[in-house]
Amino acid sequence: MSASVRLLRRQMQGQLRTTEWRALLIATWIAITLTTLLSLLGDRLERGLIRESASVLGADMVLSSQRPIQDLRRQQAADAGLNSTSVIQFPSMISAGDDMMLSSVRIVQSPYPLRGQIQTRPAQETDIPEPGHAWVEARVMSQLGLSIGDKIELGYTELIVNAELISSPDRGSGFRSFSPQILVNEADLDASGILAPGSRAEFRLLLSGSTEQVNSFTLFLNESLGDEERLFTLQSDQPMGGGALASALNYLKLTSLITLLLSALTIFLSLKRFSQSQHLRCALLLSLGMTQRSMVMLYLMQLLLAWAVLALIGSLTGIALEQMVSRWLDELLPQSLPAPALWRYFTGAGVGLALLVLLGLPPTLGLSKVSVSALFRDEDIRTERRGLVLQLICALLLLAVLLSFLEAPIAALILLLFLLIGGAVLGSIAQFCLKHLATPLSKRLLLGRLLVMRLRQQRQWHRLQSAVAILLLTLLSVVWVSRTDLLEDWQAQIPDDTPNYFVVNIQPWQTEGLQSFLDNANVSAEFFPMVRGRITTLNGAPIHAQMTPEQLEHNTLNRELNLSWSNHAPTHNTMVEGQWWQGETTEPLISVEAEMAEILGLKLGDVLGFDLAGLEVEAQIANLRGVEWTSFQPNFYVIFDEATLNQFPATYITSFRLAQEQQELANQLIREFPSLTLIDIDQMLLQLSQWLTRLGDSSALILALSLICGSMLMLLTLQQALDQRRYEGALLQTLGANAKQTQHLDLLELMLLGALCGLMAAIIAEGVIALLYIHLLDIAPQLHLGLWLALPLASFAFFTVSGALLRKRLTLDQCYRLLRAH
Repeated sequence: MSASVRLLRRQMQGQLRTTEWRALLIATWIAITLTTLLSLLGDRLERGLIRESASVLGADMVLSSQRPIQDLRRQQAADAGLNSTSVIQFPSMISAGDDMMLSSVRIVQSPYPLRGQIQTRPAQETDIPEPGHAWVEARVMSQLGLSIGDKIELGYTELIVNAELISSPDRGSGFRSFSPQILVNEADLDASGILAPGSRAEFRLLLSGSTEQVNSFTLFLNESLGDEERLFTLQSDQPMGGGALASALNYLKLTSLITLLLSALTIFLSLKRFSQSQHLRCALLLSLGMTQRSMVMLYLMQLLLAWAVLALIGSLTGIALEQMVSRWLDELLPQSLPAPALWRYFTGAGVGLALLVLLGLPPTLGLSKVSVSALFRDEDIRTERRGLVLQLICALLLLAVLLSFLEAPIAALILLLFLLIGGAVLGSIAQFCLKHLATPLSKRLLLGRLLVMRLRQQRQWHRLQSAVAILLLTLLSVVWVSRTDLLEDWQAQIPDDTPNYFVVNIQPWQTEGLQSFLDNANVSAEFFPMVRGRITTLNGAPIHAQMTPEQLEHNTLNRELNLSWSNHAPTHNTMVEGQWWQGETTEPLISVEAEMAEILGLKLGDVLGFDLAGLEVEAQIANLRGVEWTSFQPNFYVIFDEATLNQFPATYITSFRLAQEQQELANQLIREFPSLTLIDIDQMLLQLSQWLTRLGDSSALILALSLICGSMLMLLTLQQALDQRRYEGALLQTLGANAKQTQHLDLLELMLLGALCGLMAAIIAEGVIALLYIHLLDIAPQLHLGLWLALPLASFAFFTVSGALLRKRLTLDQCYRLLRAH
C-alpha cells in the first residue's frame, strides 16, 4: 500500500469523528436521497398523468366540431405522420319494445380508441362493435330491462346488444359525458336515418402519434382552427384528476428546491468549518514535503470517496422511499404508475456529485494556500480575486444543475431569488431584534452582559440560522394552512341543500307534468329554457374584429352558448351592475355574466347580436350578473327577456336535491318521463371530494418529508454552533463560572432565537397566505390565530430541546482538555 493511500485512509478514519465531516455526510445523503425520490416519483407521476389523460381523451389530441370534420383535416394529420379515427356523438331516443330512454350515442370506426382501453362484459375480440351490434352501459340495460342478445331500436335500424359497456375513454365533454351511452359501428349510421343536416351532434377527430408529431401538429392546428372547431390536448385540457396531478407535480418540484438549498447550505457550512479545522494538518503536511498539487488531490479524493459511498446508500434509500410512496399514490390513478426512465435512477448521485465538487472545490483549493507558519500562530487564509471568481463560477454551475433537475426553471429561479433576498432581509431583522431583546436582560441576569456580548460576536451566525428557521417555518405553514383552508372553502361551497340531480332535454309540454311530479314529492326545482346561439356582432359590427387576441381566446366567442330567458332574476345569481327588467319589455334586453363582460370589455348599453339557427337576434345589455359556476345550479352566460326568445324552439333544464330516503324518486321520474336525461351528480361530488382529500394527503406527505429534512439540517447547523459554544463555555468555567451557568447561557440564547423566529414566521406566513388568497386562490383572507400561537411555541421548543440535548454540561477536566485542543 502506497504512502498516499495510507494517508488517505487515516485521514478518512480520523475525520469521521469530527462534527463537520459527519454533518457534511448527512447533508449529502439527504440531498441524494431526496433527489432520487423526487426524480423517480416525479417522472412516474408525469408519465402516469400523460397516459391517464390520453386514456380519458382516447387519444393524444382531439379536434372537436359542431359540423362534420373536413376530409382535409384527416389528410393533414396523415401527412404529419399521425394516426386518426372519427367519432360522432349525439343524443337519441333508444327503444326496446314499449320502453324508451334518451342516451348518448357514439358512432365509432376502427381503430378505436387510439389511447386507453374499452372494457366490456363479456370481453370482446374486436375493438368496436361489429355492424348490426351495440355495446350499451349498465344504466341503459337496467332501465330498458335488456339482457345480452336483446335488440334495441336506433332510428330505423335494429341492433343486437352483445356486450355491456363497463368503461371506455372518450366520453365527450359537458353533460353528454354523464349521459348513459351506447357504442355503435359507423356502418350502421346511414341505415338508422337519424343524423341529418342540422342535427345537433359533436364530430370528433381523434389523433395520436409521437410527442414531437403531436406538438408540431398542435401548433399547425392552432393557426388554422375554424370558428366551429375546438382542440383538446393533454397539456391544455386535462381531466380533473390530470390537472390535480399536474399541480401536485409542480408543487413537488418547487418544494424540493427548498430542501436541496438547505442541503447545499449545510454542505457549504460544513466544508467551510472543515477546511478551517484542517489548517494545522495542512501546514504540517506541507512542512513534511507534500506539494500543493498533492494536497488538493488528497482532499478531492476524500470528497469523491465520500460521494461514492453516499451515492450508493442515498440512491438505495431514495428508491426504497419511492417504492413506498408510489404504492400509496397508485390509488390516484385507475392503473399503476408506469416505470420511470432508467437514467432517473442516477439523478440523485449526479446532483450529489455536483454539490460536493462545486461546493468543495473552492475550500479545497484554499487549503493548498496554507502557510507552514500556521504551525506557530493562527492565520486566516485570505481569498484572492481568482478564488472569488472560482466561487462565483461554482455557485452558478450549481444553480444551473439544480434548476435543470427541477425542470421548472423560471418558477424555481423566482422562488430562489425570493428565498435569498427574503432570507438576507429576515436574518438582519432577526439579528437586530435579538440584540434589543437581550439588552434589558443584561441588567437582570447574572450572565446577561455575556449574552449581549455573544449576540454581537455571533451576529453572522444568528442572521444565517434565523433566516433558515424563519423561511422553513413560513413555507411549511403556508403549505399546511392553505391546504386546510382550500378543503374547508370547497366544502363550504357545497352546502347541505346543494342540488344532486340535473334533468335535461325537457320538452316544453313536459314541464307542467314534471313540475307537478316534483311538487307532489316536496322537491323544489326551478325550470330554465335553453336555446343554442352564437355571439356574432357587437354594436352592429362583427365582434371578432373588435376583440384583442387574448379576448378572442375566451370560450364564449368560440362555441355556441346555451341561452335562456326569464322575466325574473335567478335567485342564485347576484346583481353586479344595472337593474333587472320588470315584466314585458318593449325592446330586446339581455343580462350578461359579469366576468364575461369584463374580459370582453362589454358594458351596459352595448348591443350584442346572436345567430340562433340561422336567425339573427340583437339585444341590449341591461345588467351584469355574478355567477357562481360551482354552485351546481343551472347557470348561463346570457339571459334574454322572455318576449325576445320565447318564440324559438327550446328545451328546459332543472336541478334539485333528493335526500337519501328520496332516492327511489329518481327511478319513478325516469319511468314516468322516459325521454328525459337524469344526471346524478352525487357520484361526481364524491369523486371530487376523494380527489381533494387524497391530494391533500399527498401534499401532507411531501410536507412531512420536507419538515424532516429541514429539521435534520437545522440540527446539524445548530450542532456546529454549539461546538463553538462549548469552547466558550470551557473558557468561562476556567474563569470562575460554573457548568450550570454556562449551559443556561447557551439555552437562553437559543430560547430567544427560537421564540423570535417563530413569531416572525407567523407574521410573514400570515401575510403570504393573505396575498395568495386574494390574488391567486380567490378565497377571503382570514386571521389564523392558531398559527400565531403554534409557530412561536414550536420554534421555541425545537431550539430549546435541541440545545438541551446537544449542549451537555462540562466538567472542569473536560474544559482543560478542550482548551488545550484549541
